[in-house]
Amino acid sequence: MNDQSQVKRWIKPLPERVINKIAAGEVVERPAAVVKELVENAIDAGSTSIDITIEKSGAKLIKIVDNGCGISEEQIEIAFSRHATSKITNFDDLTALYTYGFRGEALPSIASVSRFRMVSRPPEQRSGTEIIYEGGVLQSKKPIASAIGTTIEVENLFFNTPARRKFLKAESTEARYLSRTSMALAISRPEIGFSLIQNGRKIFSLPSGQKLSERVASVLGAKRKFISIEGEHGPVKLTGSIGTPDAMQHNRNGQFIFVNGRYIQSPTISHAFAVGYGELLPPGRFPVGALRIEVEPSEVDVNVHPMKTEVRLSREREVHDSVYRIIKETLRQDGIIPLFKSNHTIPAQANTAPTRDKEHISQAIIPGVHSNKPLDPETMNKLYAVSDKVVSSPTSIDHTRADQPDGEIIVKVNSVTGEVIEESQSRGVTDGPSSGFVLIGRFSNLYLLIQAQDELYIVDQHTAHERVLYEKMLLKIDEQSVHAQSLLFPVQVELDPEQLSLYDEISDQLKESGFIVSEFGGRTVNIEGVPSLLSKKSPEKMFMKILDDIASLRKAGYDVKKAMAQSIACRSAVMSGDRLSDQEAVGLIASLLKCDNKYSCPHGRPTFIKLSREDIDRQFGRG
Repeated sequence: MNDQSQVKRWIKPLPERVINKIAAGEVVERPAAVVKELVENAIDAGSTSIDITIEKSGAKLIKIVDNGCGISEEQIEIAFSRHATSKITNFDDLTALYTYGFRGEALPSIASVSRFRMVSRPPEQRSGTEIIYEGGVLQSKKPIASAIGTTIEVENLFFNTPARRKFLKAESTEARYLSRTSMALAISRPEIGFSLIQNGRKIFSLPSGQKLSERVASVLGAKRKFISIEGEHGPVKLTGSIGTPDAMQHNRNGQFIFVNGRYIQSPTISHAFAVGYGELLPPGRFPVGALRIEVEPSEVDVNVHPMKTEVRLSREREVHDSVYRIIKETLRQDGIIPLFKSNHTIPAQANTAPTRDKEHISQAIIPGVHSNKPLDPETMNKLYAVSDKVVSSPTSIDHTRADQPDGEIIVKVNSVTGEVIEESQSRGVTDGPSSGFVLIGRFSNLYLLIQAQDELYIVDQHTAHERVLYEKMLLKIDEQSVHAQSLLFPVQVELDPEQLSLYDEISDQLKESGFIVSEFGGRTVNIEGVPSLLSKKSPEKMFMKILDDIASLRKAGYDVKKAMAQSIACRSAVMSGDRLSDQEAVGLIASLLKCDNKYSCPHGRPTFIKLSREDIDRQFGRG
């Protein structure tokens, strides 16, 4: 038996064909990688039209046709030499890279694991050149009649590397990768016409000269509503088209992120994309759309991964924060999410301060309140204290049917802050809908029905109340002003080991939130007080539910303070079946309008939806 330690291993260069096959294992991971490399070359060639044809998920055929600058006859064979490229000339070019390709590996790598045919013609030549490789070996090269541009056919991919072919996924899975890659390439350059045909089926055909918003809507679905986004912050210039919160998905497949035009995968930027929506997205949901991020090329390292789908950013934290801020500010724009608003302004002779003439005013008509004279500020404060009543004492809600009113008080409310600006008496609702919002009823003791001009708003009283409570609770925790209600008889609760560990970790935050809890021995804790919002609830049940809520919310990325406020708000809010009086309903809406985020509860569910007159007319065939 030979002693392996005595065997001499000679060092020698690998054959070129072996080198190319090894490189192909890095560059050509799957058929989608072939499409990416070849289409990016077509884009670098200045193409205005690119057609992609796929058969059998790329294993049988990948065909790319472009109308770019082409490759001259004397250069075409050099293009298949390893590390031959027209994109860069020295290492310093990598710090200011504006092309997709730069390594010169794609063509030789793909040609080494397939039957590769290229026909290319630059504008200055009368005919094109056809070149064919099989398994990396040149088979033929000859002139041929062709249009200006380049046509590439890749057949029998991985025919000579059976191990790689064996590890391809199911045909349907590879088809999804191909579709996503083609979608990303099409979105990256909306000015270029793109088409994709898979197994004879046209997946998309996109004209050249589109705007980014048009291209995103065409690719991701015209029925979805998208918002154009544009802004600069820190090191980032951001443009894009992002979906409204109702277009969210259960996965990130609808997200396309580009840095300096290059489609990339970035957990950091994807996180910034989601947190920009804040609480408009429920846990486990993700926004859709395309973000095009521009940074200084010298601050991006694209030479990190052979597939070039990962980049390294020198100021990654700042890029994250900039993307987050731009998205957040865009979503705050009027009209992004329905809100109660009116263009009505108070006439100059009205009994209000002249500085408020240009404010957006809404009118709330409060049924059941009567007066023969304008209400003084003290009376108004008492009236609108009903909103605090709803906030602080949900058990005080009137569960009986409210009397029908025979008169109303018209209250003008700032639609942004909810501040009461003017009040007057009316015997009817003639002027209300045209200049503000009117409480017109309720449905199923859960939804409040509001009319604002020709629009109907349906308010979920639970999510609206939850939003109000959540923001007030956060503020009180920050100010350390949460009121604790002592229990007449303390309650003991036994925790399981995991709950006990969580309790030990968050005991300080529990105290700041109004819980008075102490250890009782073993795994038992003694509850002596609870937040006043929960004073009418079962203390032991509420305490256990809040512990469970916090454990779940922390897994979803919430910090303890927000998780605590969210759980208490959810457990304290009015529920379905709790009937609000008219004054309480209007007070709740006034409080909602004062919130920083009036559009959703902390879980991401909407606080209200809007139906326009046109929407309703269409349902009745009047459109």
